Amino acid sequence: MVNALMIGAGEYTTGCVFTASGPASDKPAGVVAISFIDMRRRGKLDKLVLADACGTKMPEIRKTMAQKIGAYTDMDLTMETFPADDVAFDPQAYKQAILRMDKGDVVTIFTPDDTHFQIAMDCIAAGLHVLIAKPAVKVLSHHLELMEAAKKHNVLCAIEYHKRFDPIYTDAKDRIATLGGFSFFTATMTQAKTQLDTFRAWAGKSSDINYYLNSHHIDIHCWSCLKFARPTRIIGMACRGIAEKRLEKDYPIEDTITLMTQWENKADKSIGTALYTASWACPKADCHTQQYFHYMGHKGEVRADQCRRGFNWSTDDGGFAALNPLYMKYTPSGTGHFAGQLGYGYRSLEVFVEAAAAINAGKSSPEQCTAEGVLATIDSTLAVTAILEAGRMSLDAGGLPVDLEYDASGDVPVGMHVVDGTPAEPSGLGKRKQPAA
Repeated sequence: MVNALMIGAGEYTTGCVFTASGPASDKPAGVVAISFIDMRRRGKLDKLVLADACGTKMPEIRKTMAQKIGAYTDMDLTMETFPADDVAFDPQAYKQAILRMDKGDVVTIFTPDDTHFQIAMDCIAAGLHVLIAKPAVKVLSHHLELMEAAKKHNVLCAIEYHKRFDPIYTDAKDRIATLGGFSFFTATMTQAKTQLDTFRAWAGKSSDINYYLNSHHIDIHCWSCLKFARPTRIIGMACRGIAEKRLEKDYPIEDTITLMTQWENKADKSIGTALYTASWACPKADCHTQQYFHYMGHKGEVRADQCRRGFNWSTDDGGFAALNPLYMKYTPSGTGHFAGQLGYGYRSLEVFVEAAAAINAGKSSPEQCTAEGVLATIDSTLAVTAILEAGRMSLDAGGLPVDLEYDASGDVPVGMHVVDGTPAEPSGLGKRKQPAA
């Protein structure tokens, strides 16, 4: 049985939100800690350890978990926490926690995007199986380094793209495989502007809304298409004006980011296009996250509206809301036990734990996990990081296109460059002769 280390003690891990003006959470009891505590109840995990940069927050975090997670029947909240409660700030505290783990244990990393790389490298070097919050890292070079490190230490390194475990997205991905070449994809994912208050410490500084939200659908698109198509050119566009005023910041913060991405079908070199849009500047709505996509292949199309599952409720205190218990089910069973084991937020963590245990037992390997194509392993998600970094580069270059560079196989992105404004070779349509007058 493996032990689990959780690095980062914020909303996604513990359900604890420290900004009073932030939005009502769609994860009131968190996701990682409640899932791991329940897995320990079910005999899948043993020791739990929690690490964060701020030890002085730990008493409040433990209190929150006791109220929200301890309310369920038979939930043992015992765990070591780092740093000590009297330590105001220690970004290296996770290293103390790593020393408490054994090779083959699992670790989740839910910290600001710009901290993922070094934390993950240290965990991999210690022989731990690593699950990183999306996005894995912000630049392609770091992604490639993590790949090599994971291979060297023979550990599983994956990204927590839980949308892969949503049964609707899973079925859509399998249907897309039957639709021939790729033609068009558009996806939107937005949250209310109150989310800016929750993320005010890092919004526009260490990361942006493209990395935070667009990464979901970029992964789904890549997961669905990379066997027969590849991204080649990215152009970034953005809206500004809301976040900077709301957060009273004197540096640029994009409200909404759209990436226009060109794809190439490998079989016949035909072209497809994709639009990925993400925003955290929307008004309050009936659901925490608006999200939907439209995929068109050469032989058919798929559409999915993921923010509304046809399940609603209304209360005097909260008003009208669209519910999605397929993600995390927080209402307890009739016996008072946590009953969210089938939620795709839970399953994304459980499948990772099961894969790590199978690797430790010699029944599987990191390479096999990549080949199975269920988990978003570090080896299978290079294109996602490449698109995200290229989008940031394009935005910083005033919207100039960024072309991806591939290795000799044509399948592995290894770099990128800003196109200097010289018009590209015209497409077949551009070369078409005009009819005679």
